[in-house]
Amino acid sequence: MTQTELLLTAPQPRVLDFEAFAVKRHAAMTDLGEAALHKAHTRQSRRQRQRQLDAQQQRDHEWATRRAQARDDYADMIARGEIRKPTRRERLERTAQGHPDNPSVQAARRLLARMDATAASDID
Repeated sequence: MTQTELLLTAPQPRVLDFEAFAVKRHAAMTDLGEAALHKAHTRQSRRQRQRQLDAQQQRDHEWATRRAQARDDYADMIARGEIRKPTRRERLERTAQGHPDNPSVQAARRLLARMDATAASDID
């Protein structure tokens, strides 16, 4: 086999961004905090409220620990070549698949169109 054939048949690393990796490790950004705790006036005693806040602080600390471990594992897997970060174009293509009313989707589509136009003009 030639060098090119070996490169083409070699297993390619999976494309995975950190947030998707963190979700698999139960360390997603959405797990941080508790939406209901922002209410200042509730029908709870101060002691009940403080217990809730202390419990949430403990959960947030555990989340931060899981997230830091996930970040280290992600970096290790990238270094070993098991996964790789998505390229800019791959991130834009994924964003462009969203709802057309979303401004980030519109921007991603404009950038991809501009990138394609630039690539076509370079060929000519």
